[in-house]
Formats: sequence, C-alpha cells, structure tokens
Amino acid sequence: MNTVLERTQGLLSDATTQAYQKLTEILPEALLAILIVVAGWIVASIILRLCVKILAFFAVDKLVAKTPLDRMLKSVGISKSASEILGLLFFWLAILVTLVFAAEILHLNQVSSALTVVTGYIPQVIAAFLIVVFGMLLAKFLQTVVVQSLAKTQLGYERSIGRAIQVIVLVFVFLAAIEQLGLNLSFVTTNVLIVVGAVLLIVGISVVLGARTVLENALLCQHLKRQLKTGQEVSIGQTKGKVQSFTLSGVILETPHGNTVVPATHFFTQTYTIS
Repeated sequence: MNTVLERTQGLLSDATTQAYQKLTEILPEALLAILIVVAGWIVASIILRLCVKILAFFAVDKLVAKTPLDRMLKSVGISKSASEILGLLFFWLAILVTLVFAAEILHLNQVSSALTVVTGYIPQVIAAFLIVVFGMLLAKFLQTVVVQSLAKTQLGYERSIGRAIQVIVLVFVFLAAIEQLGLNLSFVTTNVLIVVGAVLLIVGISVVLGARTVLENALLCQHLKRQLKTGQEVSIGQTKGKVQSFTLSGVILETPHGNTVVPATHFFTQTYTIS
C-alpha cells in the first residue's frame, strides 16, 4: 500500500514539476504575445482614425455620395461611409498582422499559416475597393464632362450618351476590381469588349446622324455672321425682329413677342430681308 502511495506521489510530483517548467517556458512568450496584441490593437485604432480623417479632409465621402456606390452600400444594409469601410480594412489588416506575430511567438504554426493567407488577401480587397471608389468617381466625372460638352451642340442626346459612357466605364471598373480579387474573368472580359465595341459603334452612328443637322446649322451660321450684324432688322417667313446675337447654330431675333431662335439653315432655304 505504501509503495502505491509513494508511486502516486512521485507521479504527481513529476507532473507538477513538468507543468511548472512548461509554465515558466510559456509564460514569458504568452506575456510577450499579449503585449504585441495590445500594441497592435492600439496601432490599428490609430490607423483607422488617421485613414478616416485623411479621407474626410479630401471630401471622399461627399464625392462618393454622388456615385452609385453610396446607393449600393445602403441597399445591402451597409450604413458606414466609404472612408470608414476603407479604414476598417486597414484596421483589420493591422490586427491580422499582429495576430500572425503573436501566433509565431507561441509557436502556433498552423494558426500562423492560416492567418498569413487571410492577411495576404486583405490588400487585394483594399485595392479592389479603391478601384471601385475611384472608378466610380471617374465614371461620374466623364459623364458630367460629356453631358456639358454635348449640351453646347444642342443634340438633345447628351444625357443618354453621358449615361452610356458612365455605364461602360463602370463595367470595366467592376471587371478590374473582380480580377484584382484573384478571379480569372478573361473570357467574360473578351465578351464584354465585343458588346461594348458594338454599343459604341451604334452610339457613334446615332450621334453622327443626330449631329448632321446641328453641324450643318453651325457651318452655315459662320457664313451668316458675315451677312448679318447685331442690331439689324430682319424679316424671314412669318418672323420679324432685330438681330440680338448668334448661337452655335442659329440667330436670336428680338421680336415683339420675345426672343426667337431661327436656325441658320432657314436663311439659306427661305427668302429674308434686311432693313
């Protein structure tokens, strides 16, 4: 009986000694890992605040609010702004890097490997998000430029053409963002290029046909400026008035009923008198 008790006590003593030795070996590493995680959390929080403040300084959220991205985020229940989302991505990138270091200190190789894979993917997500944000801003900018430029030609299709340009740019933006995430969409991209090329060809032909009258009026208006002077009385058809100014494609006559714009082609297809 005494032999059994002595053996049991010996086993318990050995187990206690081994546990104490393991604890003394692991404790410094565990404390260091905890300190690294705490420091990493503090650094990640600072990065989050800096990112939000820097983007707010450049008014990125106000610009994004004018793009479809703002509506897309709200439609899927995301109430955070673009700057907050980007800041959170950098925040979790810093946290994951910290956890990788902590796992390596604790010799948790499998955990470290898994976290390394996830950490390596977050920069791709950040790059894809930036592509979407700046791509949408570019699409909105090009739409505005096209609409304002075509509005001067009085084609009447400026909004439709501007919208088409915006959609085409957005298609390429989303394709680029998806490829940035590591998905191979070469087959889809090829088909999209074919479709976009066909659409651009159709739009180009429509614009040329629609601009034919405008271009004709614009050219004739240049010749008309040599014949008519501001302040002259002109009578053409049922319209009679004083030449007030010239537009891109016509003449503005000041009549008793108000200002009337007469297309330049009318002066070359109808008889008019100058007094």
